[in-house]
Amino acid sequence: MWCVETGDFIKEFVGHTKGLACVQFDGKTIVSGSNDHTIKVWDAEKGICKHTLKGHTDLVRTLYFAGGNRAISGSYDQTVKVWDVEKGVLLLDFENVHTSWVFGVQFSMTKIVR
Repeated sequence: MWCVETGDFIKEFVGHTKGLACVQFDGKTIVSGSNDHTIKVWDAEKGICKHTLKGHTDLVRTLYFAGGNRAISGSYDQTVKVWDVEKGVLLLDFENVHTSWVFGVQFSMTKIVR
């Protein structure tokens, strides 16, 4: 993590076993998706991994997280998943709805937009 005002290095987050594909940050929580097929939920201040979310079977290509306790992920495994990042659990799993890789996701509290 770097300071955007000064460019100074702040801290390193170590946990994924392969490269990062996507990151979302709300000021206190970081959610990262990787080529290791996992999503990690980080405490930004402490630099610790709070949860490792498993369920995708390929690269986690895209995430949407705007704070609160929900995140949505899309993967090269052609699935979209909704997660509770506070509890570290899968809430919804949209399988067999895409015929190719998922490159972007977005959601609102009332409906999912793809």
